[in-house]
Formats: sequence, C-alpha cells, structure tokens
Amino acid sequence: MVADSAGNDLSSVFVPVTGFLGFGPNATPVPMPSVLAAPEFELPVGVRKVGLIKQDGGFDWTGEPSGDAIEFWQDGYTLPSGQVEATLAVTLAQTDPVVRELVWGKVPDQYGVIDVELGSNPNTYWLYSEEVAKNLVIRRRIAPNCTVQTVKEDKSERGTVQGYAVTFRTNRSALINNGHFREAVIYPPDVES
Repeated sequence: MVADSAGNDLSSVFVPVTGFLGFGPNATPVPMPSVLAAPEFELPVGVRKVGLIKQDGGFDWTGEPSGDAIEFWQDGYTLPSGQVEATLAVTLAQTDPVVRELVWGKVPDQYGVIDVELGSNPNTYWLYSEEVAKNLVIRRRIAPNCTVQTVKEDKSERGTVQGYAVTFRTNRSALINNGHFREAVIYPPDVES
C-alpha cells in the first residue's frame, strides 16, 4: 500500500504483534549499527530472554523532560535543560529464576529462595527489546545502562496472570554516543522506509 493524497499510509502504522525483552550485564558490548540492523541479528553471548510478557504489558519507553529550561533575556527564546527522566516499563508474565533474578537483583539459591530487600537492587543491566509489527517491520532497541526503578507485582486474583510491572531507569551511555538507547528499524524488502 502507498500513501494516499493526504500522505496517510496504513501500511506504515506500527502495530506490534510479538517481541521479547532480553537482559545482560552492563558490560555487554553494544553491536555496531550495521550489525543491529541486519535481519539475521543474534543476541550477544550472556544476554538472556525473560520470556512471556503480559498482553497489556508491552514496552512503554518514556522520555520525560525534567529541570527548568534555560531562558534568555529576549522573549520567547529557551533551551531545554537537557535533563530527562528516561524509563522503560514492561510487565513480565513469568515467575521463574531468570525473571526473579532480574527484578530482585539476586540469583535464587539451591532451594529457590531469595532474601528480597525491596529498595536495593544494585545491578546495572544491558536491556534489549525487539518488536515485530503486523507489517513485518522489526524495531530493536538496546539500552546499555539501566537500573530497576520500581517493581510492582500485580494483585493476586484467582484465574489471572500475576505479572511483575517493572520500570527500568534508562541512563545515558557513552557506549551509544551519550544516548539513552540505540534503535534500529528493519523494513521487509517490499516495504519502503
């Protein structure tokens, strides 16, 4: 499909249908843009997938400016402060050792036990999100400097999935030119970018 006379193109709408979240230690190398954009991209060694995500808990990337803008004497001229509260929120559906390690910051012991202290997951993570849209466009994002900001378990209700709503703070990283994340959008051969 192509754009209509108003410039609207329904085939260019990103409607996610599947995807996954992966995480690794913050020392994980960030792939070069050409590698990340390759259709045959494979996750670096040491990056693990966290499994199922709740239907209504997909990736919510937010960059909310904070701090006061710099104002000038001339009316109407300002510069953004450059400060931002950048986050990724996602609701993980599985309760397994991998998810528990990510959200609580500790590996379960040989009995499957973790002593949880809610305010102190000291780990910094390398996060990867991949989404595949209905039109077969793939969006990949790597945020190499993330920490767990909040974890909220869904209310326990009979017959429903009890997930972990996790918000990660995505900090700037020198590994990606002082950005918060690196993004690649891969179009199938028959879709124009």
